[in-house]
Amino acid sequence: MRERTMMQDLPPLNYLRSFEAAARMLSFTEAARELHLTQAAVSGHIRALEQHIGGPLFVRHPRSLTLTSLGNAYLSGVQQALQQVQQATHAILRRRGAERVVISCPVSLVDHWLADLVARFGVQHPGAAVTIHGRVWVDEPPEIADIILTNVHEETLDRASLPLWRDQLVAVCAPSYQAQAGGLSGPQDLPRARLIHSLGRTDVWPQVFRSFGLPVAAADPGAEGACQANTFGSVIALAEAGQGVAVVPGVFARAGLAAGRLMAPLGQVGPCPWVCTLSDSSLLTSDAARALHRFIQAEATSAPPVLNI
Repeated sequence: MRERTMMQDLPPLNYLRSFEAAARMLSFTEAARELHLTQAAVSGHIRALEQHIGGPLFVRHPRSLTLTSLGNAYLSGVQQALQQVQQATHAILRRRGAERVVISCPVSLVDHWLADLVARFGVQHPGAAVTIHGRVWVDEPPEIADIILTNVHEETLDRASLPLWRDQLVAVCAPSYQAQAGGLSGPQDLPRARLIHSLGRTDVWPQVFRSFGLPVAAADPGAEGACQANTFGSVIALAEAGQGVAVVPGVFARAGLAAGRLMAPLGQVGPCPWVCTLSDSSLLTSDAARALHRFIQAEATSAPPVLNI
């Protein structure tokens, strides 16, 4: 239901393309020339988009344009979205021959597990060309990739996906933060700590606070001093930089803990509610895709990238 509502909120793609071109060149005329449209069409797209989102995107001067604060804030997100659409389309168009495999995976999991796994697969299958499509939050339709890895809540597991491992949540911070904050000697110190939240996973800290019998209001991402990032990889980077305490699935903390960039003064703080899953292999059409699917499953089964502390 949530996904359908979000899709209904999306403006038409041609509105976004017209806005991005006009914002980049600060000219409806130049945008129309680039997009092979009329200036009136581009101007109409912009007006319709402004009505859709409920605010002006440009200040229209007699012979020039400037972005409003709303337009400036919207531009980077639109450019990133258009780039992801272009990359996804390019990945499909580039899939030629039986040896090319496209795998879609959350970007944080790419950084902390999948990249090394694909490198090992390449040693055993030098003829296979693997394209990794990293995602932030949203899952693409199945036709984007041959193999899809997801992090789904345990309550939404379905029969079409294969669970790979179950992890534990761990609270981590940099040694420098532990020193300057006076140390976290136990859960009772969390309400005074600076918390790092993951956007889209803002229920994690409240879950931890409830499990320790702490006041949940102190775990609000809008609380004074809290900071946020949009991926677990970015959350880990903030923690390693000494910005506060993060709670993440153990898979994302392993490298930092092993290298001494992070420490886990509270250890594991509860079961991770998300399960890493692998898409079904029944529709795979190439030998390389089937081999990579088996390789991922075998690696995750024999050596799951979970943290044991």
